[in-house]
Amino acid sequence: MDSTLLTAIAAGLGSMAGASATIVTTFLTQRTQAIRANAEWKLRVRETLYGEFITEASRVSVDALLHSLDRPEQLVALYGILSRIRLVAGADVLRNAEICCRRIVKAFRQPNMTADQIRDAFDANELDPLKEFSAACRAELSAMSSNAPPDLIPDS
Repeated sequence: MDSTLLTAIAAGLGSMAGASATIVTTFLTQRTQAIRANAEWKLRVRETLYGEFITEASRVSVDALLHSLDRPEQLVALYGILSRIRLVAGADVLRNAEICCRRIVKAFRQPNMTADQIRDAFDANELDPLKEFSAACRAELSAMSSNAPPDLIPDS
């Protein structure tokens, strides 16, 4: 074989190998960035949604201590947020959100509490229907924000 032909073939193959490496590197970098951006977006959505649930559940929970359920539409916003949680949350967060809602509805069936009774129940740590939900949210959001591989992050 002619040495110039061999040199030309080697140069062509070397250029193709270099170009292929650049293309593969660019593809992997963009894919990694897209995965990271998607995970960050999911994290922000969940943080916002869980915050909305905590705010509404807190409001309704205090109302349940002081009043009976005269208007069931008081629970509409809470159950709307719960349904949105069903779309994105992991199983543990969802289970605790449902338990929280059941506790709130149960509190509406209890006799109304006075300020002293509320203070005593709070001091005895009996008035936190959101405690387990908050802990489950913290665990899920922590897992999502860590450098855990995407297959270990709870599905949305």
